[in-house]
Amino acid sequence: MPLFGRRRRATATTHHTHHTTTTTGRRTGGMFHRKDPNRRAAGLRAALANPHTTHDGRKRAEAELHSMGQSAHVPLSTKIKRTLGIRSSPRNHNRATYRY
Repeated sequence: MPLFGRRRRATATTHHTHHTTTTTGRRTGGMFHRKDPNRRAAGLRAALANPHTTHDGRKRAEAELHSMGQSAHVPLSTKIKRTLGIRSSPRNHNRATYRY
């Protein structure tokens, strides 16, 4: 008996889901699985401004934005912050705060 969860038995029946998949296993979408192009473009713009995104990742994001007909402009201030590693908002480190 497994400790966490249940182990499924192998059965002869095949269960089908409502998702449409291709040969690579990716979902092709459907009526309720469409990507919002505006949200996708916003994510690509965020990748351009993210200091942890690689150079190749930025190039891919920029190419995708251009193929979508969107602007891939990154402000100079964002480029300077990214170069210097300055965050727009300070991060809280895990500091032990004890209240008795």
